[in-house]
Formats: sequence, structure tokens, C-alpha cells
Amino acid sequence: MKHTKREWMPLYSFLDRKRVTDHLADMAARGWMLDRLGTWSWHYRRTEPKQLRFAVTFFAGAGRFSPAPAAGLDTFQDYCAQAGWHRAASSDQVQVFYSEDPAAVPIDTDPAAELENIRRSIGKPMIRNYLALLLLCLLEVAFQCYQIWTDPVDTLASPTALLAYTAYLPLLVLILASLFSYRRWLRRASAAAEAGLPLPDLRSARGLGILVLMWSGLLIAGLFASISRSTGMVILTIGMVLFFALVYFLANAARKALQRLRCPPWANLLVIVGICIAMFAGGTTGLFALMIRNAGSGWLEDHPPVETYTAHGMTWSVYADPIPLRVEDLIDIDYDGWSTEADVEWSPLAAHGEYRQDARLGDGDLPELRYEIVTVKLPFLYGLCKRDFIQWVERDNDQLPMEYWEEYLTVTAAPWGAEEVFQRYSGAEPVNQFLLCWPDRMAEVKLPWDWRLTADQMAVIGEKLLYA
Repeated sequence: MKHTKREWMPLYSFLDRKRVTDHLADMAARGWMLDRLGTWSWHYRRTEPKQLRFAVTFFAGAGRFSPAPAAGLDTFQDYCAQAGWHRAASSDQVQVFYSEDPAAVPIDTDPAAELENIRRSIGKPMIRNYLALLLLCLLEVAFQCYQIWTDPVDTLASPTALLAYTAYLPLLVLILASLFSYRRWLRRASAAAEAGLPLPDLRSARGLGILVLMWSGLLIAGLFASISRSTGMVILTIGMVLFFALVYFLANAARKALQRLRCPPWANLLVIVGICIAMFAGGTTGLFALMIRNAGSGWLEDHPPVETYTAHGMTWSVYADPIPLRVEDLIDIDYDGWSTEADVEWSPLAAHGEYRQDARLGDGDLPELRYEIVTVKLPFLYGLCKRDFIQWVERDNDQLPMEYWEEYLTVTAAPWGAEEVFQRYSGAEPVNQFLLCWPDRMAEVKLPWDWRLTADQMAVIGEKLLYA
């Protein structure tokens, strides 16, 4: 028979006191006595089934970083024991008591004093923490919007980026819902205290909590699915999760040790922040060192090369990815040593493919081919993606004399079979780089600089990239 029991994520608000105490009384009647309140779970121990009353109250001096035990807490618990209430468990300011006497006088009897105690012990720290988290969320959302504005093609087509962007949504919803719920409860509780009536409970948002947990689980599953093609990325992600868990464990252990040493709250918090900064700095340095050390090994790639070769004292990879447009489609050439590489990402908002075709080093002066294809699935994002290509060409013009400006200029679209075509100009000289535009697709193609394109070649390029 098990002698201990654990409830993971009970999702009860401690201001929803009747539901909490009813739940604990039901557990005691079934032979499970509350033993410890953890961050993520409640712990019980096996006892004889009993009919017990439970009470939830708060002690403002027992903060998360305050010295433990808090000054005056033992005296408070002694007073409660004299009134027939015995401590069952506690977590920071939250104090849970039980009594075998059905007629025991309630611990909190003055609604006004009770409300002030809740404000000091629970309300002010909660609002302060939630506002700090809200600020972080808003800063992250602002940064993500900036990323979409400045780099829309890569961002909109990346499922990993979009998953990361939505990761803050459930937290943002939970923070706002909690703040509004507490504010509404505070008005009702103030009115009750003025009338000398018992304070109402703040009902637990268990449904919202479950929804947030489900959303977080889907995000994690989606993140692993998006990187599952690369074994190295999966290993790296698992390692990062374990690293964050280690940081949390060490920081929490240090916090408890400093509480026992009776360090002041500001010193405890300062040490915890220092530990987190030092570990994150060390972890980031180690990650960069690992990536630099294994650069070129292909361990982070989502597909391995078909072979490698050595040239100029270095090892080079050869790929055989299918690509929609090849050099052989445009010119007659007798060569079979090509390396063709395709890097394609897609999301519900856009798809972005980068393609390249290269000859092996040392095989002569053979042409290279580079192009990108972007499919925009929401029309209002099309102009943003088109602007991205144009501004990338013009990005350094403010640092150059006008006669050296790089820019896209409109050229005749008919030979390409596109609705709009731009050609890159460097100063007054045209460059073999083109941006082809269709209603929901655009393609940027970079051709060898010395090619003189014919109308037939333009038509082949347009057809291949349109139907890729």
C-alpha cells in the first residue's frame, strides 16, 4: 500500500478557499492528509480516515525570499493551535491549518483585517510579479513584431519562429485574466469588508489553467516536430531543456539555503539573479563553442550530404536535392558533378525555398545558380514580403554616393510570364538578378554575371519558378 500521494498541478487558487478546504477535507476523509505544498504539486501522507475542517490563511512576513522561519510565524501558529487549529502545510505566505473540532472558532474573524492581510501577503506580491511578467511579454511581442516587419520572409515561413512567437500568448492571457479577476474580486471583497460580511472567494480559473497547459504541450510537441529532421537539433533542444531545469533546481536550492541562513530578501534575490546570469552566460558560451567546434560536420543539418570531396585542403559536401530550375534547363552543358541543395520551410502563412546549384571546386569555370521562391498564403502579407526583397538590395544606399546605389528597377515582364519583374541595377549597370512577381508568389533569381539572357531562357525561368 502506498503511504504517500501526490497531486500534480491541482490548479486551485488559494483565494478560492472553500473549494480548497472542501477538497482537502474530502482527501482526509479518504485517508490522505496534506503534508506539503510544492510549486508544482501537493503532497499527501496516508492516515486514518477522519472528518476534518481545513482553513487557508496567509502570513505576510513569510515571503519567497524572506528568512525562514519568518519572524512571528511560530507565535502565530501557537495562537492557532490554542484555538484548535494545527498546521498541515505551508508555502511561503500560504498557511493551511486543520482542526478536529467542528466548533472551532475560525482563524480570521475580522473581514477588514483579513482583507488587509490578503492585500499585503498575496495581493501586492502577485500584482508586482504579474506586472513584471506582463512587461516581459509585451517587450517580447514588440520584438517579434519588429522581426516580422524587418525580416518577414524568413519569419513568416518558419514554423519554429511562429511557434516561438505564439509561446507567449497563453502566458499573456493568463496574466491579464488573473489581474482582471483579482481586481474584480478586490472590489467585491472591499464592499463585503465595509459591510462586516465574510469575504467572497476568488474562484479558481481551472479551465483556463488546463487550456494553458494544453497549449504549452502542443507548442512543445510542435517545436520538436519542426526540428525532428535534424538529430543534432533534437539533441541540442533536449540539452537546453535539461539545462533550464538544472538552473531552476540550483536557484531554488540556493534560495532555500539562504532562507535558512536568514539572509535578507534583497540579498537572497540578488544571489539568485547572479546565479542565473552566471549559468546562462556559461551555457551560452558553451553552446557557441560546441557549434563552432562542430561547424561543417553537418550534425545540425536536416539532411546529410550524399558525398564529400577535398579541395584546397578542405572538405566540401555534395548534395543531390531536387530543385525546380537547373543550369541544364537554360544552357547545353556536359557535366554531371553538380551539387544541388534545397532549403524549404513552410508555415500556414508562407512558404520559402532557397535553392542553389554548384559545380565542384577545381572542375573549371562552370556557372552557379541561386534563387528563392516565396509563396504568400495571406494576401495582406504579400506587400511586406515583396518589400523585404527590394529593401535588402537597397540596404546600404544611405552609405554610398547616388551613382553607386543598388536598386531594383522595373523591366518588361512579358518574356518572363510574370505580372511584374524587377532587375537589379548597380549604379547604371544592370545585374543578372531578377525579382519575378505573381499574385501569390515571388521569386528572386541570381544568374551568372556574364550571361546574356534570351527571351526563351526568360520564359523557361518564369515557368519553372511559377509551377515549382
